[in-house]
Amino acid sequence: MSAFDDNTTAILAPEDAALMQESGLVTPSSSEGTRWIHKRRLNRSSDEEEQHLPLTPVSTTSSSSSFVSIPDHLISFATLLHLGYNSQTATHIWENWNNWPSWGPMRESDDIEYGVPFIDFAKGHIGSALDTCEDDDAQWFHCMELYGISNELREAIMDPKFRQIRLTESCKFWVQDTFKLRYRGLKAVQAASREREMANRREASRPGQTRSTDSGQRSISDSLRMAPWLSHETALSPAATSAAENAPGYTTLFKGVDRARVETLFQDSGSGGIYFAIDREVAEYYASYTKRRDGCSAVVIVQLTIPNPVIESLPTTRLQRIYWRSEQWKAFIFHSRREEAPLPSKLRKYHVADLLIGSICRRPTHIFANMKSPDEVTERMVFKLKDGRNAVQYVFKGQSGYALLQGSGSFTIFPLTTREFEAWYNAV
Repeated sequence: MSAFDDNTTAILAPEDAALMQESGLVTPSSSEGTRWIHKRRLNRSSDEEEQHLPLTPVSTTSSSSSFVSIPDHLISFATLLHLGYNSQTATHIWENWNNWPSWGPMRESDDIEYGVPFIDFAKGHIGSALDTCEDDDAQWFHCMELYGISNELREAIMDPKFRQIRLTESCKFWVQDTFKLRYRGLKAVQAASREREMANRREASRPGQTRSTDSGQRSISDSLRMAPWLSHETALSPAATSAAENAPGYTTLFKGVDRARVETLFQDSGSGGIYFAIDREVAEYYASYTKRRDGCSAVVIVQLTIPNPVIESLPTTRLQRIYWRSEQWKAFIFHSRREEAPLPSKLRKYHVADLLIGSICRRPTHIFANMKSPDEVTERMVFKLKDGRNAVQYVFKGQSGYALLQGSGSFTIFPLTTREFEAWYNAV
């Protein structure tokens, strides 16, 4: 058992922070427990994503578009504000964390391996609160007011340009999902800082080398480029958007997600599933909503390419297709979203298939709780593309599905840059 110390919870490694301060790329820690850091020094891919920004020192105004505020420590009051709580609620949660009872489980700061994680404690504040997934935006704002959510996070989640995605889940889901997203983003900043510090130490240890403040400006993106699957092309570049057209004989699938999530994307097992869209438009939509909710996180589009014969040769016991307008689709959505176990016998083939291909449902699980029959499932519950077509997804299910995905698929990761996101957002 071991506890965190200040260096463990510090987002910026001490030597890295000192070098970047000398270079003007980060400010000292403020009385509020925050720092301004240059956007090109956030994470392992931000140097490329923000390359249009000059690496100039922080200005006296601290409001330069080249800099962003981050907490000084992962476990802190400032982090609760960064996640999206308002000051009053963050104060309440922070006081409860600091006045942890002597009985029961320990905190993460007391026991790194078995203690209650800080992010789980932060999310848990709204665990039993009122939730909604209705079309009425006023109910969403009411719930977030009860949760103690900041105006900034409310606006990000409720952005009307992402309404269709938002309504696929509940209010509580998106708030807690954004908390996790932002916390992963901070941990990615921490990992990048420690990598820079190690690189600086290696350089300083070489014969005849002395450490200089210029090392704080050196990009570490070369190590990122050596990561498997990563493309030199960005997510919305012509080469990336036309990649599917240049792969005859293959099925190309897409997923928009923050890069920190990619690290654990393929570690799931059991009865869960990994979802990919056949239309790149869907992945771009999800990636952009991720970027909208957290400007500090690196966001990517994951492209999966599978030889057509691999899919076509799967027996019906392993591959099933199910689309909107069929009674089977309506029945499967109705019964599975109600989490009925076991499913009716005629639907179990969809549950046990390794790969399920079908229309995407755009309504969350809660909507189906009060339904009486599959006849209440309507076309309004189908995820639509811009041209009105029904969006289709490939779901790789369970351990066999993951094995199929990893054994037959070829992956490429395309980073979504800030400029690309802004262009996409303004064009919608």
